[in-house]
Amino acid sequence: MDLVVRGKMPQHKVEKGDVVMFASVGAGMNINAIVYRY
Repeated sequence: MDLVVRGKMPQHKVEKGDVVMFASVGAGMNINAIVYRY
């Protein structure tokens, strides 16, 4: 997210009001997730 916000990944962008979701699933089916409104 930091790289996108700082413009280091020009093919991606985040604008005010966008919702960003990060998720990961572990081998034991543990699920971690966070939702962030920019």
